[in-house]
Amino acid sequence: MRSWILIPADNEKAIGSAAGTGAEAVVIDLARPLRAAQQATARIAATTWLRLHREQLVAQRKFERWVRIPALGTPHWRDDLDAAMDGSPHGIVLSHCRGADDIRQLASVLYEFEDRLGLAANITRIMPELGSTPAGALTIRRLADELHPRVSALTWDAVGLAHAIGARRLRGPGGRWGDALAQVRAQILLIAHARGIGAIEHPFRDVRDSEAGARIADAARADGFTGMFAIHPGQVEGINAAFAPLESEISDAHKIISAFATNPGAISLSVGERRVGQADLERARRLLGED
Repeated sequence: MRSWILIPADNEKAIGSAAGTGAEAVVIDLARPLRAAQQATARIAATTWLRLHREQLVAQRKFERWVRIPALGTPHWRDDLDAAMDGSPHGIVLSHCRGADDIRQLASVLYEFEDRLGLAANITRIMPELGSTPAGALTIRRLADELHPRVSALTWDAVGLAHAIGARRLRGPGGRWGDALAQVRAQILLIAHARGIGAIEHPFRDVRDSEAGARIADAARADGFTGMFAIHPGQVEGINAAFAPLESEISDAHKIISAFATNPGAISLSVGERRVGQADLERARRLLGED
């Protein structure tokens, strides 16, 4: 999925129009800090929206339904997850994820919910939001070996990390990420591709500058990200355009799939002037929607 839009669960207008944004995944955000009464109302709104859009029989463009929850260890994360699971979402975005232990803990709780709600085991996916703190950033590399099967994509928290290290900017001259942020971003990208899962870029915060937002999305795709978060409906079109496959990529994917179909059981083979393997085949299938 190319476009992921974050929708504040406490914003009635935003949540009411979420289904029409054109995003391929709508993420109802329960991780924003709110007063107790507001949080209770937000949970109800999230559950109601998830249930309402569970069956997308008349939708012109189907989308996945996700929920972002606060960090494990915060007082009410379990209540927020309870509200999310009552709506049977496709997945959970775990904000401020500290590493593999947090993912395993969330996965264990999801098993309990799925069993109690009569859902298929392991149907609920996880996207950890990584690198919010220096300590968390230093543990990201371990995920290459410890990634839980529920994890279908990775994303990162540039704002959280910048705040944690006292950085005064996210980007420097020419729009380049600061060194510490660039290191986290690169790890997310490399681990995601090493494990064959999605790499979702951090959102561009200036919703008023659509031209810069489009350039940022283009750069994310050029760097190898598979999708990007939006925080405003106006950003979705640019993200979808940036991450749409090129004709050359589609042609290449067809050639790879055809080559392996002609040589069933092959581990690797030559396509044109390069050698391709099973990872290339899986990537080609995902590109063409055949996974």
